[in-house]
Amino acid sequence: MVMHPQTIQIFLPSGDPQGIRVASITTRIVQVIEVPRARLDVFLNTPEADFVGIYMLFGEDEETGVPKAYIGQTGNFGTRLKQHNEKKSFWNRALIALSLTQSLTVTHAHYLEWLAISKATQAQRFELENGTVGSKPHTPPAMEAECREVFETLDTLLTTLGYPLFDPLVRPRIETVSSTSPMSQAVPHALVLQDGDGRDFYCNSPGVEGHARYTDEGLVVLAGSYGRSEVSSGFLKHNYYRKRQNLIDQGVLQLDGPRLVYTRDTLFKSPSPAAVFLLGRAANGWFEWKDDAGRSLGEVVGRTAIQENVDA
Repeated sequence: MVMHPQTIQIFLPSGDPQGIRVASITTRIVQVIEVPRARLDVFLNTPEADFVGIYMLFGEDEETGVPKAYIGQTGNFGTRLKQHNEKKSFWNRALIALSLTQSLTVTHAHYLEWLAISKATQAQRFELENGTVGSKPHTPPAMEAECREVFETLDTLLTTLGYPLFDPLVRPRIETVSSTSPMSQAVPHALVLQDGDGRDFYCNSPGVEGHARYTDEGLVVLAGSYGRSEVSSGFLKHNYYRKRQNLIDQGVLQLDGPRLVYTRDTLFKSPSPAAVFLLGRAANGWFEWKDDAGRSLGEVVGRTAIQENVDA
């Protein structure tokens, strides 16, 4: 998705920031309504409950705390959400995408559902309740173009509301040439790296090869990184050991002989557990993660007083 400045309006019908929220880009006709499950009856009494479109249910696994989502389409939001309220227990928020001009048809909705499930599966942000993505529905080219424009708006609004369902933890790096940048003027034909997705860091030790990217959200350990399956005796008593085991149970970490391998990109809000899970011992992530010049993460981000540690 191409990034550019946008104006987004969030309307609070009841004045409560935790209640129903209506998000829209002021120049577009697509709108997203966030409905807490506890306020579903309020939404069902609105005209929008009879609209056509797609919706997303968000919640988490009660045992593991893993974020979960369900993506669906419907010719009538009210009818479908009533059914989910009776039969699905995991969700606590519904996000509903509709057209203010009621221009979306069931054909639009089927294609948008397929596209949304495909993108969410690729992003791996949430565990999907949907199962398989299914085959691409037949859609005329003109309508497919409309759907992709609607999806771009939906993606932006969901992320703004705090549900980055379709955004991968690490976006592919893109190298571009800017004719107005100082670098392109000083070095002819220079490629200027767009580094909005963070910097790369490494955690290396005997039996450990970790590769991560420090982003606006935290430290993302990249798939394929591996650490020691064995841990120190003191670490067995630490809360981080149980969290590490949860990742093994979820399949995020996979045992491979003496190695423990990340099967997918994994976000950590703090760099210390990201290092601890690889090293199998007490660790200070601000010091253990280093860039390709050997500088610690703490040094790079200007965290000079590095005191955070994990006792084990």
